[in-house]
Amino acid sequence: MRSIPYLVCALAALWGAGCGTADSEPESMRPVRAVKVGDLKAILDREFPGRAKAWHEVDLSFRVSGPLVSLPVDVGRQVQQGDIVGVIDPRDFQTALDSAEANLSIAQANLLAMERGARPEEVEQLRAVLLQAEANHRKAVADHQRSEQLLPERAVSQSEFDATLARRDLTAAEVTRAKEDLNIGLKGARLEDLAAKRAEILALQAAVDNARNQLDYTVLKSPFDGTVAAKYVHNFQTVQAKQPIVRLLDVSKIEVTVQVPESLIALAPGVKTVNCRFDAVPGREFVGQITKIGSEASQTTRIYPVTVAVDQPADVRILPGMAAIVRAEPPEAEAATEALVVPPSAVFTDDTAQAAQQSDVWVVDEGGGKVARRPVTLGELTPAGIAVTQGLETGEWVIIAGVHSLWASRWTRSCRRSRCRTWSSTRDMWII
Repeated sequence: MRSIPYLVCALAALWGAGCGTADSEPESMRPVRAVKVGDLKAILDREFPGRAKAWHEVDLSFRVSGPLVSLPVDVGRQVQQGDIVGVIDPRDFQTALDSAEANLSIAQANLLAMERGARPEEVEQLRAVLLQAEANHRKAVADHQRSEQLLPERAVSQSEFDATLARRDLTAAEVTRAKEDLNIGLKGARLEDLAAKRAEILALQAAVDNARNQLDYTVLKSPFDGTVAAKYVHNFQTVQAKQPIVRLLDVSKIEVTVQVPESLIALAPGVKTVNCRFDAVPGREFVGQITKIGSEASQTTRIYPVTVAVDQPADVRILPGMAAIVRAEPPEAEAATEALVVPPSAVFTDDTAQAAQQSDVWVVDEGGGKVARRPVTLGELTPAGIAVTQGLETGEWVIIAGVHSLWASRWTRSCRRSRCRTWSSTRDMWII
């Protein structure tokens, strides 16, 4: 399908009036657009310039900072996926990992002791501590009672009385703490204490995982098979996290991005294969396939990016940056398959009950200059548009924008006279 310039409709002035009436007032002109059904030559005959780029390209960098101790690659070297590209001194990161693992081991041991409870000898020790605390408390209580009796007789001073009171309270607290320790030793830790310790272990485990990741980040590996295109640093240099180290390219396939105008972008999904020529390889054409079709046009040029992938040939080397020319040439069978496809905007449905299920299009008679409504039978929705199984022939012009304006303005009634319809070859548009 190929878009033609705008199809302009100058409707007759009044309802039911002829086109040549002197006192008629013409309605406002309505621009519409049309495509030629099955005109794949509009894109097949075109050549689009582009530039080659690698299938994959990336600037590799470390995720941690430190001094380089190994940089075993140079520009032009072939590397395999997983090969070491660079190494940062790992000693500080190994120390941090060892420390985190030690803290985790201590917390795990404490949790195990809390879950199992105290050993028999520890329980006996806790009982002895409790007995000692109780004895101290009884003595403190007796001393305070004696002070209470002697205070009215002024046999003891007020400060001595206060000291015996504080001693009694302190020994009471020691008895309470000793009882709790013995209870924990006999029954184990409380549930909330165990939950807190387990949460602490989870945090320490996360710290260990992070330290191990930091240690792993000191080794930079190739993410795919490729070629080193640039090296930005030297060995033994201190590098920062995210600082580019080397540039890696995968040239097993070559991508060529071309710019397709909006008048032809609807035809791009119907192109299965393309031929690519490179200035660096004269006299040779390489078969490629469209892999990406842009969905947004440039705001200034109104063109869409289309990307073509070409396998790297075995006998020559296509490198990124080489100039290329892309031409679409699918087989004839494919062209025939995609011949009767129209944009969805070309199809409309009458709102009357009798024809509610009937789909129609506006067809332009290029020879007679007439526009007629024609029923069509639709097929499946394809990437290039809606397939039409019956009602159209290859090469006919179909209006794709403004179809509802034509119907609302009663196009067929107000422009029936042949002298109202003229094809202007110089202006390349319909004057109706």
